[in-house]
Amino acid sequence: MLHFKYLSIDSWCEAVANDNLLLFLIGSTSIPTVATHYDFINRLTHDDPSLSDLLPEGYNRSRPDKKLKRNEKWINFDDEDTKSLVDAYNCDLGWDANRFSFSLQKIFHKLAVIPSMDLGLIDSKDMVLSGDGSCLHISSSPHGHKVKDVDNSNNYRYSAPEADIGWDSDLCAYYYGFTMYNITNHNRDLKIDLPVFLSLEKASRHDALNSISATAQLLYLNSFLGVQCPKYMCFDSASDSRLMHGFLEHHGITGIIDVNFKGRNPYGDYDDLNDQGVPVCKVGQPMIDCGYDKERHRRKYRCPLAMGKIKECPFKSECCPNSDYGKTRYVKQKDDPRLFGPVQFQSPKWKSIYKNRTSTERMNTRILNDYNLHKMMVRNRAKNLFFIIFAGINIHMDAWVKVFDN
Repeated sequence: MLHFKYLSIDSWCEAVANDNLLLFLIGSTSIPTVATHYDFINRLTHDDPSLSDLLPEGYNRSRPDKKLKRNEKWINFDDEDTKSLVDAYNCDLGWDANRFSFSLQKIFHKLAVIPSMDLGLIDSKDMVLSGDGSCLHISSSPHGHKVKDVDNSNNYRYSAPEADIGWDSDLCAYYYGFTMYNITNHNRDLKIDLPVFLSLEKASRHDALNSISATAQLLYLNSFLGVQCPKYMCFDSASDSRLMHGFLEHHGITGIIDVNFKGRNPYGDYDDLNDQGVPVCKVGQPMIDCGYDKERHRRKYRCPLAMGKIKECPFKSECCPNSDYGKTRYVKQKDDPRLFGPVQFQSPKWKSIYKNRTSTERMNTRILNDYNLHKMMVRNRAKNLFFIIFAGINIHMDAWVKVFDN
């Protein structure tokens, strides 16, 4: 259906009814009805449309009184929200395995992600993953409509009760819908992007929280299906926090996360560091990086004279009078894990890995535009996620055809 660009199940059923080849390809001996498709989606997502959807007036319509600026994020959470989420997942990654999306995500992992790993399209040993969210607007009203006059306040029906109002920083406007969050792998050699995790959250939920829950749910799926954890994970500055770095480190992952210092030098608070975060000796030369100690969580720098990078230094007798080893300086991760992790912020290696993050932006475009999620008249959360997951499966199949047909 998605491959042939059908935007409604009704149109798809009509096409299948008049095309024996399509009927054969979907493995059916009879013409499937619209109701059959919806029942299939409801079973996979554990969504029960028979449940009462009557809610109070104004449900999920809250938003700031002040309009935000272009590219400005809606900060509607605090560190305590982040900490409580991190603590919950660190205690038990599977505590929300009964979420409505788990069945679909398991199907996606088994049908698409694991086969792509087996085919070598995703490097399971040195895996670099990147995460990002995107606004998914839906054709529904946040106001609902009144259906009856009763004594209680639950007398409004909403076509998308799980949706709410969020801020689209690209369009500089509030919208009603969801946030689609993807975690993607980029294969540099084959030049292909493959999603490894897809989820759907409320529009009002900040990416700082989405990145934690999506990562935790992916790790739980990996352990559940016997897949190795990623080595690096890249996020933009919306996910920048010490808590996020600590969460990733707790699970043996190095976070490559952009830091927003609003134009100022990120190392400006450290008197003996240059603008690259490297200690500078008394003669004004950058000290030599001797690697990161994973056990002690610190990076070692040595004197440039002792390392043979300069020929002489007037401060040798002052810095290290009794040894030719030279002065040593340690930069500790605990000083600021956002800057001084195993891969130092803005170092050449950091920049090289962070380039992978653009794959998530391309994936958002691919799913929402190439597979027409923005144009489909789908409203509720379960059906939107169903089509997102199957768009992801199609993207993997496209990669298999591209690589193995050549």
